Amino acid sequence: MNVVVYAALAFAPAACFIAGARVLEWWVRGGSAVRSGPRASAPPIERLVADLRRLRRDYSRIEGSDLPRRMIRLQGVSLAYDDALCACCVALGVPASARPPLTSIERLEIEASLAQRGLTW
Repeated sequence: MNVVVYAALAFAPAACFIAGARVLEWWVRGGSAVRSGPRASAPPIERLVADLRRLRRDYSRIEGSDLPRRMIRLQGVSLAYDDALCACCVALGVPASARPPLTSIERLEIEASLAQRGLTW
């Protein structure tokens, strides 16, 4: 008998928490069990090109500065640039041979293939 009471007292808080989380999730969704909102779509190509331009300017600005932790900043901007390049490849249907982080050669190849498709930045 004591074991049953102990088990009930041990699992009751966890069961209440799980039930409360599910009720809260149901309430946030407006009472529907399945989320029926619009799906997230890829950003438009114009925004991706604007990101490429901005990231290239940021890289040049950081490269010529004497900011603290300059190499870490350059690495972060390079990764963001590589990610934007790969997103452009997906948007235009260009097969990307690599994933970020890209080497200099891979970056040039992707930039050339995007330029062949008419993308300029």
